[in-house]
Amino acid sequence: MANIHLIIGEDDYLVSETAKKLTGDGTGLEVVDSNMATNAELQLKDLVEVDSSFSTPPFLDPVKTTWWKNVKFLPQSGKGGPSEDVKEGLEKFARKLASLPPSDNQKLIISGPKLLMSSIFAKTLKPVAEFAVFASGKPWERAREAVDRVRELAADMNLKFDRGAAELFVARVGTDSRSLISELGKMRDYLGPEEHVVTEAAIGDVTSQGVGVEPEVWSVTDAVGERNLAKAMDALKRFEGGAGFAVFMTTVLEKFFRQLVELADAQEKGCLDKATEGMAPFAVRKNTQFLRNWTLRELRVARARLLMMRERAVSSGASVDVLLISEIVRICRRQAAGGGRR
Repeated sequence: MANIHLIIGEDDYLVSETAKKLTGDGTGLEVVDSNMATNAELQLKDLVEVDSSFSTPPFLDPVKTTWWKNVKFLPQSGKGGPSEDVKEGLEKFARKLASLPPSDNQKLIISGPKLLMSSIFAKTLKPVAEFAVFASGKPWERAREAVDRVRELAADMNLKFDRGAAELFVARVGTDSRSLISELGKMRDYLGPEEHVVTEAAIGDVTSQGVGVEPEVWSVTDAVGERNLAKAMDALKRFEGGAGFAVFMTTVLEKFFRQLVELADAQEKGCLDKATEGMAPFAVRKNTQFLRNWTLRELRVARARLLMMRERAVSSGASVDVLLISEIVRICRRQAAGGGRR
């Protein structure tokens, strides 16, 4: 097993927990934290300290682990990479590690949010180090991984999610593990010792929206997709009254109906699987359920009316918020068998 470990990822909890498993009970642990190393001078100073720590064999303890954490200046693509001096220092350190592997009773852990795997630093260490990379991936991929993770975290608290509730929980909280754990703790307290199932209703009552998570516009589109008028009106209250409400909401809903039109058309042609390639699995399930509530003609009419409403919202100086609410009511109502509304 390699004694040099690189742990890369922007989820601080996952990175820290992975590193802690390698540090064991903490015997002989020396930590160099570069969280505040914001310039080249401090970064090079930390590099020298890590080199010194790792080059010094254990003295009183039987083993020694050096953990260099929060290294935000590892080579990476785009902005935020190291200066040329720091880059050269990192590459020199990597060559030293590759040529002089540590003894069996020594371990080096380097953790940080990003690392360009094609960099000289990474390539030099690949033959002698073990990498654990929590890739950022596409947004839906991160969400899917977070849904699997939050189910495991919930099980540790003797909780389980009702159908669809785990996806809702992640959509509201975000994908950061520490935030998910914090909100699960709140949920555990809210439900009490006798209740173990996390429902959508409980999430709506107690779960806070995560920092940086987009406003829960999905609550509007989900309700409209279900043709649940009461639920849609309740969801709209969270946005109503804000600046540009009508423009924003017509844009969101038009896009939503455009996608449903494409999926419904594909379904009629027998190629729905092809149309949903690359879509998140939970999104496929959700949209497929929505299609049961609409005919293709209804979807096309709804989209056309929302496009007209958006034009009016953009061009009109007067508020059309009330008209938009009326239009959503009209769209959600089902056609009766004779063509009238019900």
